Amino acid sequence: MTVGQQGRGPAIWARPQRGARGPSPEYRLADIAAAAIRLAAAGGLTAVSMRAVAGELNTTASTLYRYVTSRDELLDLMVDTAMAGFAHTRGSDEDWLGELVRIAEATRSLYVAQPWLLDAVPTSSVPGPHTLLWFEHCLQAMAALDRTTLRKMEAVGVLNGVIMLFARSAAAPTAVDFGAVDPARHPLLAAVLTGSAPGSPTADLFERTIRALLGGLLAD
Repeated sequence: MTVGQQGRGPAIWARPQRGARGPSPEYRLADIAAAAIRLAAAGGLTAVSMRAVAGELNTTASTLYRYVTSRDELLDLMVDTAMAGFAHTRGSDEDWLGELVRIAEATRSLYVAQPWLLDAVPTSSVPGPHTLLWFEHCLQAMAALDRTTLRKMEAVGVLNGVIMLFARSAAAPTAVDFGAVDPARHPLLAAVLTGSAPGSPTADLFERTIRALLGGLLAD
C-alpha cells in the first residue's frame, strides 16, 4: 500500500458527499463500493471498470465520475470497504510478535475470502479510514518496542507482503507433479515426499515465517 496523491484533488475521504446547497446525491459511496465488489467477486478485478460499475447501478459512467474521479479512486474505495470486515481480537499477553501474528491471521482470512484484494494495487493510492486503522493496529502491537518508526513501518510492509503471499497461495494453490523424482539422484527430496525424512514442523508455516522474518528484522 502506498500513500500519496500527486496530481489529484482532495482524496475521496476528504471530499464532502454533497454541497451546502443542491439536491442530495443519487448514490452513496457505500453503494458504489458494494456494486464494484460484487463485480470483483464474480469476475475478478478485470471485471471492474467505471462503465461496468455504472451498469451495475443502472446509471452512466459520466454520472459515476461525479462521485469517483478515477479507477484508482474506485479501487481505494473498494479496498477500504473490504477492510471494514477486518476482524482482529487483541490478545491478553504483551508479546508484540504474537500480536502481529494474530493480526496477520485475521488479515489473511480476509484476503482469502475476497481474493480480488490481492490484485487491488492502484497506481496512486490514498488509504481510507479502515485501511489506516489496520496500520494503527500493527503499530499498536509494537508500541512498547524500542525501535524507530521507520523500522516498524518496514516491518509492517514485510508483514503485509507475507500475508499476501500466503493468501495468494491459498486462493490459487499450485499443483506440482513430482513424478520425475528419482530416489537415486534425489534421495533427500524423495525422503521428504515419502514422509520418511526426520523431523516434522512444530508450528504452522505461516506463523513461523512471520516470527522468523519480523523477529530478525526488529532484533536489537
